Amino acid sequence: MVILVSLALLGPGIGSAQDAGTLFDTGSRYLKEGKFDEAIAALSEAIDLDPDYAEAYNNRGLALYEKKQYAQALKDFKQAITINPNDEKAHNNIALVYYQQGDYSNAENYYDIALSLSGEEKPYHADIYNNLGVIYAAKDMDQKALDAYGKAIRIAESNDLGYTNAFYNRANLLYNQKRYDEAIADYTVAIDFFEKSGDVDLDFSDAYYNRGLCYYNKGQYDAAISDYESILQPKPDSVWAHYSTGLAYFMKKDYEKAISAYRKALDIDQDFADAYLGMALVYQSTGQQEELLSSLKKSCSLGKAEACKALEKFGEQ
Repeated sequence: MVILVSLALLGPGIGSAQDAGTLFDTGSRYLKEGKFDEAIAALSEAIDLDPDYAEAYNNRGLALYEKKQYAQALKDFKQAITINPNDEKAHNNIALVYYQQGDYSNAENYYDIALSLSGEEKPYHADIYNNLGVIYAAKDMDQKALDAYGKAIRIAESNDLGYTNAFYNRANLLYNQKRYDEAIADYTVAIDFFEKSGDVDLDFSDAYYNRGLCYYNKGQYDAAISDYESILQPKPDSVWAHYSTGLAYFMKKDYEKAISAYRKALDIDQDFADAYLGMALVYQSTGQQEELLSSLKKSCSLGKAEACKALEKFGEQ
């Protein structure tokens, strides 16, 4: 599941001391520029001059969050809501820290508070609903998760946000429910967005891989292979993409290409037990008994339980 960072930056507070306000503006500018140490220094000076400067606590918390200093960030966000209990964005930021740490119960609680304080729907609520979807899915509350992802997608589309995280996460849930056609549609939205972005640093191989699994489970092996190959072009060292390609060729009864794919996986990781098991299936189908037993023994020695059970049937254990 994708963890979507949705930190809420606050603007200057009305009535702050003039010098504190200047320091706040400077610190907030540094924060936007990614100069987190400088931001923390300026915002700390603002807080020293005005200890009730809620916005400064919030933005210093954001800088600390970006430096992965979560305990200190949480302390600042909570100080912000102590000063201003109705600060929805600080509640959102508290929720995000808990979310990042896997404390989903606290995250859900603070997201609910943030939404209740908002009064109206806002674009950044797409992020909140996406993260709530992840939380509900982790709690096996599938319908609530689907509803949350749906809200995230609706808000994103109505605000033209070009938002794909909820599509990807909803697709994962639909895949787990074996609703492969719906999952394929959502993965395709995510993939199309990433491809059109032209950002070479984006890694969306998981979306290709998971869509490939959907096609595989639908028996559409050529489409699955195409998706796996889309991973292998930029990432030729993906052992699972090679392995899954081998499985798809095996199902097509193209045993030579299946063996080739498994061997490519083993060239990358010679201790990849699944690849040896996949080769064993090919050798069983082609009647190559010696190669079958050799592959099963290797897979079993690497801890693959299915291979060990198969060897028992041959009286080899």
